[in-house]
Amino acid sequence: MFSGYVFWFIMSKLSTTEVIGTASALVSLVAIFSTVATLGVPSGVQRFLGRSFSEQKIHESNALVRSSLVLVTIGILGCIVAIIIAKDFFHNTFSIDDSLMLIAIALIGSTSTYNLFRSIIIASLKTKMLPIITLMATSARIGVGIILVLMGTGALGITIGFTLFPILASVLLFITIISILRPRNYKPEANPAYPFKDTLSSSLANWIPALITTVGSQLGTIVVFGTKGASHAGIYFIAFSIFTAISAATSVLLLVAYPALSAMNDGRKRFTWRIIKMSLMVTIPISSSIIFYSKDIMQLFGQAYVEGSFSLQLLLLSALPTVITSGVNSLIYSRGNYRQVLSIGLASSIPRTLLYFVLVPLYGSSGAAISYTLGSIVGFAASILLARMIGLQIFWKDLLLILILPSGLGLGLSYVGINYLAGIPITFVASYALFLKMRIVTRNDVQESMSILPSKIANPILRILNVVAKKLNKLY
Repeated sequence: MFSGYVFWFIMSKLSTTEVIGTASALVSLVAIFSTVATLGVPSGVQRFLGRSFSEQKIHESNALVRSSLVLVTIGILGCIVAIIIAKDFFHNTFSIDDSLMLIAIALIGSTSTYNLFRSIIIASLKTKMLPIITLMATSARIGVGIILVLMGTGALGITIGFTLFPILASVLLFITIISILRPRNYKPEANPAYPFKDTLSSSLANWIPALITTVGSQLGTIVVFGTKGASHAGIYFIAFSIFTAISAATSVLLLVAYPALSAMNDGRKRFTWRIIKMSLMVTIPISSSIIFYSKDIMQLFGQAYVEGSFSLQLLLLSALPTVITSGVNSLIYSRGNYRQVLSIGLASSIPRTLLYFVLVPLYGSSGAAISYTLGSIVGFAASILLARMIGLQIFWKDLLLILILPSGLGLGLSYVGINYLAGIPITFVASYALFLKMRIVTRNDVQESMSILPSKIANPILRILNVVAKKLNKLY
């Protein structure tokens, strides 16, 4: 997600808001079709893979991976057929020519495959190759994108560069998966229909909520493009990309935590709360400070994007409810409560989607941001109700402190005129110092949250935090 932010930052410097708007509308459409194509398998199979990997049942893991690949392939082929049939509609509505259509098909296939392979790696908890693969694919994406845009290819060049990431990453992830599953000559002990049926039922239960959520988030750019034009769509998309990049750390923690949650027999609720709290401690200091420096951040992309600063502020207001909703959703899904997962997805996405069509024609990109944030708040309310039903305790005092401390620092620094280059880092560092000093975060919180990360990443972070925390709080 953060790599995508870097890509769009560079592309915005080399092209116009209209070009960015056209490319972003295509990417948003592809995101929806990719969710359709995966059939919910990347999330659905993790529930079983997490347990099979933890119990070292490689034969079962192999069967699950094969069944997942078959299901996703069927979904990709179905989407390709649908796009070909609806080609004229997309051309007339979104000005997508044959070249962009081919890129869209390639992007749908590669993105769906990448999401599946990535979920398999995460379920195995052998994630040390993920940062390397991401860096390699990101470098290729940016390099090719720059060359093509400088050649004057416009939106086509941007989308080709964008597509290179999932293609290259899928190939590298596939090689990694083979090394994990390569093992051993054996005959599968499980009935081949067993993983297929279980994977399908679990995936479809997640698929509808995931599709609803994706439509709710991606439709904003599409509606802005259709009602206000490519330029406004480009401005909104950049604001939304910044918000997505900030949320990336939360998404990574929750994605990595999900297989561990699925494999647990005890302690799920405590573990979920700690992951939620640590995710908020990463997200809120950044989002709170950027709210007060939104014009400076948007101006980095170009003067034309400054008018999207209010949209960015509105989107960032949804950071806290989004983190909590995602955490509760992960816990519920790991328990197999699919109807409750669906209810959270519907609660956030139905009002969000309906409001897009009401507010975007009136307020443009700001209307899209308002719609997104209101949907997040409704989803947050639904997740809190479900958290009470399943006995997940929310420590509201900690939540308020995590929200108020960074917000107060960000407001104060911006009010006295501190430059954003200093204000944002100061807010971030000072917030963590206060969290440690006031014991909002404990040693157990940090250690249990870091346990899901590769040791090469977790151990250095733990050492640094332990040294700093002991100086700030002797009881740490």
